[in-house]
Amino acid sequence: MDYFSEETMLISHCEDLIKKIKDIVSAKIITGPDGKIAEIHVISKTGRSPKQIARDVESTLIAFLGSEIDHKKISIAQINDEKNVMQPRLKISKIATSKTRNNLEVKVLLADPEGKILEGSATGLTSLQNRMRTTACAALNAVRLFLAEDFALSLDDVYTYRIGNYQAVSVLLFLSMDEKEEYLLGSALIKHDIYEAVAAAVLGAVNRRIGLLI
Repeated sequence: MDYFSEETMLISHCEDLIKKIKDIVSAKIITGPDGKIAEIHVISKTGRSPKQIARDVESTLIAFLGSEIDHKKISIAQINDEKNVMQPRLKISKIATSKTRNNLEVKVLLADPEGKILEGSATGLTSLQNRMRTTACAALNAVRLFLAEDFALSLDDVYTYRIGNYQAVSVLLFLSMDEKEEYLLGSALIKHDIYEAVAAAVLGAVNRRIGLLI
């Protein structure tokens, strides 16, 4: 009787630890006939990706129990609570350019939600199309510093166009995660210069999905 009481208390404590993890709303652990953990069911907010939350659950239990936990036993269900959950966003901090006779270097500095500066740079030719691609690549290099390593993000295309009385720019990004592939589209009006507009378009594409990418 004491054995089962201690086992129940241990599982209850594990559930309490899981509930303290960021963005987790509730947790339920199901044990098998041998008393070992068979299933871990978690409900979380949508602020972070299920994979990142599962890693946090796994790390927490390993640290507490002192033994490995099969990540396949962890299932994550997410609820959309837009009123209470602030989605993380990257913001442009500064853009710097340096030209030589034939080449252009662009540095894009982004600020993450905690104010940390992420710097990305790229070099290309000085034509308009190359300036846009170089700026987009620099912005992506900065974005990659914020993303989880599981994701591959690359530039597919960038172009300008006229809409109403304004010039605008759009970027098309290619996202690969595990065995899934997805295209992300972002656009921005050209208000000050092409560099700022391209970087803003990149963030427009990324920020919509960034909660699942970190």
